[in-house]
Parts: sequence; C-alpha cells; structure tokens
Amino acid sequence: MSTLNFEEAGHKLLQIRLEPGQEMELCVMILECCAEEKTYRPFYEEDTTSSSRIFLKILFQELSEQMGMRALNEKLQDPTMEETFESIFPKDHPKNMRFSIDFFTSIGLGDITEKLRQLLIKRQRINR
Repeated sequence: MSTLNFEEAGHKLLQIRLEPGQEMELCVMILECCAEEKTYRPFYEEDTTSSSRIFLKILFQELSEQMGMRALNEKLQDPTMEETFESIFPKDHPKNMRFSIDFFTSIGLGDITEKLRQLLIKRQRINR
C-alpha cells in the first residue's frame, strides 16, 4: 500500500515467497486492501486506467501460470469469494459485464469469465 506506483507494487508482490496453495490468499489480501482503502482505490479499481489493466493482466496471468486455469477458475467461482471479486467480475450492468469479459478474453483468460458470460446471455434473453 505504501508504493509509489503500480510498477513498484508489482515488483514487491513478485518478491513474496508463497507456499503452494497461498496464491489465493495474496489475491484476497490485495483485493480487500483495494476495497477498504479509499486513498488507493483509484490506483487499483475505481477507474480502468492503463496501469490498473496492466496490473490485473499480470496478476491474473501469473496466477493462471502458477495455479493452472482449472484451479484458478475453481477459486474464482467459489461462492464465498463472490463479493470479493465483484468489482473485477461485475454483475451490475451488461456494459460492465461485457467490459470484464472482453478484457479477460483479450489477455487470453476468457475461460475465467464463463459464468459471467452465461449470466449475461440469461439477462439478455429475459430482457427480450
């Protein structure tokens, strides 16, 4: 939280030595810090700046490489974690849902948005 920019934050996070299985704990910690610290919210989530998109891209690509897509997807689909990830996988408006789907698809991780895709399709059918 004390870093000057996303690059320094990313560098410090990469220096953390995690035991197998601790990857999700780091993600949860980062997301909770972002949600709780109003001062830092623009740094991570409030606006989708280039730096925040790069940060999320590197974070999720690294997680998928370390954990594997299947394990990452299982962690992201955990119902107890839904609220934690709601700003990354928003369900509030179709525009926001499409943005998230498009973002993760563009970085090669579209598989983790499958649940969001299904929800978007369901909502579109209901609104017809």
